[in-house]
Amino acid sequence: MTFDDTAIKLAATKHLFNNLKTKVYTTMNQNFYLKKLPFAICATILLNSQVHADDTVLPAVNVQSKGVEERLSNTGRLKDDVVQTEVVSKHDMEKKQAGSIAQTIQNEPGVRVSTECSMCGVKRIMLNGLKGEHTTLMIDGVPNSSMLEGFYGFDALPTAGISSVEISRGAGAALIAPEAIGGVVNVITEKPLKDELEIDLSQGTEGYRKYQLVGKKLSKDGRTRALIAGQTDNIDQYDQDDNWINEAPKLENRSIMAKIWHDFTPNDAVSFRIADQQSEVFGGPMLGKYTQSKPDAASQAPGSGADFIGGDVGNRPDTSSSTPRDWLENIKSTKQEYTAKWIHEINSDWNTVLTGSHVHSTMDAIYEGVTYYADQEIYYFDAKANYSATDKHFMTFGIDYKLDTTDTDGTTWNSGNKTWEAKSPNDAYRNNNIALYVRDVWTPSANLEVAAALRADKIDVDFVDQDRKFDETLLAPRLHVRYDHSLNWTSRLSLGQGYRVPLQFFESEHGIIDQGFAVDVDKIEKSNSARYSLSFTGVKSDVTASISTTEVQNLSTLEEINGVPTLVSTDFTSVVNHADISGNYTFGKHNHWSINGTIEAFQYDKNYRSTFSVIPVEERIRLGLDYNGHGWEGNLSATWIGSRDYKDYPDSGYDKHYDDAALTKLKGSSSPDYYTVDAKLGKEITKSFSVYAGVNNLFDYTQTSEGNSPLYYEDDGEGGAAWDVVHLWGPLRGRVIYGGIKATF
Repeated sequence: MTFDDTAIKLAATKHLFNNLKTKVYTTMNQNFYLKKLPFAICATILLNSQVHADDTVLPAVNVQSKGVEERLSNTGRLKDDVVQTEVVSKHDMEKKQAGSIAQTIQNEPGVRVSTECSMCGVKRIMLNGLKGEHTTLMIDGVPNSSMLEGFYGFDALPTAGISSVEISRGAGAALIAPEAIGGVVNVITEKPLKDELEIDLSQGTEGYRKYQLVGKKLSKDGRTRALIAGQTDNIDQYDQDDNWINEAPKLENRSIMAKIWHDFTPNDAVSFRIADQQSEVFGGPMLGKYTQSKPDAASQAPGSGADFIGGDVGNRPDTSSSTPRDWLENIKSTKQEYTAKWIHEINSDWNTVLTGSHVHSTMDAIYEGVTYYADQEIYYFDAKANYSATDKHFMTFGIDYKLDTTDTDGTTWNSGNKTWEAKSPNDAYRNNNIALYVRDVWTPSANLEVAAALRADKIDVDFVDQDRKFDETLLAPRLHVRYDHSLNWTSRLSLGQGYRVPLQFFESEHGIIDQGFAVDVDKIEKSNSARYSLSFTGVKSDVTASISTTEVQNLSTLEEINGVPTLVSTDFTSVVNHADISGNYTFGKHNHWSINGTIEAFQYDKNYRSTFSVIPVEERIRLGLDYNGHGWEGNLSATWIGSRDYKDYPDSGYDKHYDDAALTKLKGSSSPDYYTVDAKLGKEITKSFSVYAGVNNLFDYTQTSEGNSPLYYEDDGEGGAAWDVVHLWGPLRGRVIYGGIKATF
């Protein structure tokens, strides 16, 4: 559970409620607990005058919940960090027509879903401007996600059976994830409240389809709940300039997930979650044009040299010197997840939580003339005790352990003897991490809360292919403060430290390297982060402004050593700043209409800019208009991205990218500013059946339509020109129109 910006601020006369506390917690958007019954009476009165009409959910509060987990959560005796958190609800996902977690969090405040390859579509999730490797993915508060998910997993992780996604930004955002230098994305599984079957089927242009099935079951005594969710989705390759090389790849996902909760005594609750995901990305040569099938492209040997006709990226490949394999990027990944949790209430002051998890992930990839295979196993265990020391102090003591092992293998094409040769990626590792942590949440008054925490981590990393090791013990303090200035205004301050061992080449490059690659890091990345936010919550509006700064030492980056791109540690300190203002206002006679928006800016210092291969977003504005009434629901959103000057990112080489091999047609000195628009309209036919239709990228805007292909040539340093795929600054996929039905039984 986490605090929400729209929390109710309750106040009471000191001589009546001197020692009582009021806390407001969030699951999805609002989920309240009141420690003493008199506050429920006060809350009822305050809600009528202070809370947004759409947020009036007090009748749903169940102070005497039957479930152990709900009871402990609702009474504040089972909690996570006190930190500023943005929540994307299930309803928000539906408005976005989100089929993946990447689509769910796209353009949320402080979040950038960065596409870093036009052929394979690799996605990196950047929080507050920090890189993708600094974002930690959690499932139900468990940091058991794999490194591989940081590249293709956010596109593969489905939304079926998910109630909300919580975004906590800044180092120290999660007590159990010190590597979350940028922050945490926490995916919450939906907990059944009644027997229900949900079916959501949609289909559209560009081969788009998304089929979801979610079943929920609740036992008669309310002690057992079960959920099962399945999803399959697809979208085809996209090639706007018809040069037979896609600007966006084909993506196919299949997943199934089940979770069961059971209260086997009044003081004990267990849960078990199991999930299986399969994903395939097919990028590069267009199916049905340059190659007839996926096996056909994979089975061919590379040609003598990949190039375009006339040395122009706008033309089709030169088939006299290349084959489809020269352009192929085909990535197959799997993930199996098993997570168990046991909550035990000892007495009114003490409770314990035990969590165990195992994840097995594989990646089988073809990157042109190179293959890369990774097999990753993660074992995670966490044991913690929560103690209500006094009515002003809530303590947490814990220990967690994580074993992360990855084995890799690969081959490369030897054009001299026309054979495939084994080539070690040189990035296998064994990572053992054991930590102790303690936290005190101090509430000296109803309007002030201070959470101070400290982690001590023993890090033991063995790079098995390189005879190198890390063996260090590090401390990470963090401090979170919430202060209610009044019933409407709240301040939050977060300070934290984080650290991370750079483990694999894949963290900075996704594998399009014919000459192989290596890892040669010798320092642990360390960070300091600070974030302040000020929130206003009124009857019809809410506004939050925040500013953050993060300093990262020993940032890993790529260097060419003996002709091989190698992941190394830098010796400088980098700084990233971010500021945003978000708000929502409801209007109309019956509050059917609402407008919302976000204005934000990212600032990167010179050192940090030197590590980018794809230019980041610097300015962004998002505006939305929603309608909900009379059985209709409509959503319209627009996102504007500001221009960026290539000379500000000299190490990315954008100012030296050309459309032709003669290096005469420069691709420009800056990217233009642009905007995209999405829309969706739905109609409730009956209480259990509705239809909808929508369009993404309404005006069909892409950087290719601007005459700026993501493909380019650059000086190869030997008097010639080499082609590449990461001249990226705008949308790569055009308009997609879809329609669907949703039924609930």
